[in-house]
Amino acid sequence: MMHMMMEMYFHFRIEEPILFREWKPLNTTAYVFSCIEIFLIAFCLEALKFGRTKLSPKVKIVEKKVDCCCSTEKDGLWNIPETIPLTQKTVTLAPFTRDSLISKFHMASSLLVFVQHFIDYSLMLVSMTYNWPIFLSLLAGHTTGYFFLGPMMTVEESEAAGSCCS
Repeated sequence: MMHMMMEMYFHFRIEEPILFREWKPLNTTAYVFSCIEIFLIAFCLEALKFGRTKLSPKVKIVEKKVDCCCSTEKDGLWNIPETIPLTQKTVTLAPFTRDSLISKFHMASSLLVFVQHFIDYSLMLVSMTYNWPIFLSLLAGHTTGYFFLGPMMTVEESEAAGSCCS
């Protein structure tokens, strides 16, 4: 049994496993279809991130006034600055209740987070094959997905969608 060491530089070899031992293109046609499949998986990942942001319901936000404390300029006992309440500040809180944990939206969102991270980490492993056409297909899929779906998301939604590598 011969063990081959994985190349740790970008290369262009066709007959090499991509993610699983069984996913090994044996000719150029299978290799091209593998690149297309990687492109589509990366594109679908961007669509999944977009869908997750649109799936989440608008949470009722509770505004609560709290005392904001700040150090004084005056030295307190033993030259330690004292803290005194200055003003009341309004903070927004999303309620954390049992119902929020068992809601259908939260369950669906949790399942989608699992799928998103599974695909994220799988694509990261694909990129670590250092096969440059596969790597470029992966980047092209992410970029194309973001190009078409990104304008429909706000910056906050895009950051909240997240990624394994950000």
